Amino acid sequence: MNQKFWNLLIYRVPAQPSTKRVYIWRKLKGWGGLYLQQSVCVLPQREDLQHQMEELKADILESGGEADLLTVAIDNTEQNAMLIERFQQQAAQEYQEFLGRCQDFHKELSHEREIKNLTFAELDENEVELAKLRSWLPKIRERDLFEAPGKYTQAMEALSACEQDFQVFSQQVYETQPTDFDNFLEI
Repeated sequence: MNQKFWNLLIYRVPAQPSTKRVYIWRKLKGWGGLYLQQSVCVLPQREDLQHQMEELKADILESGGEADLLTVAIDNTEQNAMLIERFQQQAAQEYQEFLGRCQDFHKELSHEREIKNLTFAELDENEVELAKLRSWLPKIRERDLFEAPGKYTQAMEALSACEQDFQVFSQQVYETQPTDFDNFLEI
């Protein structure tokens, strides 16, 4: 990867209310931003990110804060590589958290099987958890600006395993729970 130009946002917002600081932090992290220190965030210079950061800068200024959006060129190949590596590490950490949640999902299904809690309510609850995993992974992928090596593939495989485990769990629930139609036939 040969990234040379970077957008650097340096900002200051009033301490109170804290909602503005949290809003800015969430926006920048949501775009995959890397904080170099408090209130100093860097993103690769890309047209879509440039536009978003310009809008955020305007928002900060409108709310009474201070902001500078700088485009910097780093000619040193090693420095660029180290910065890219930090982006990859940041994404890798988020993928790791995702993988941990996938493991938790499997543990939850195993626990419900062990205690024979194969109910439709449990099925619904775990379907919601699976939906969260399904919606989270594309967001991580979007923030993975420099493709953390092998992490997306690993996460996709983990999500697929969760989906398969959920299918088996669903089948087990349907096999053990009487349906309303079965009750209707008994009447």
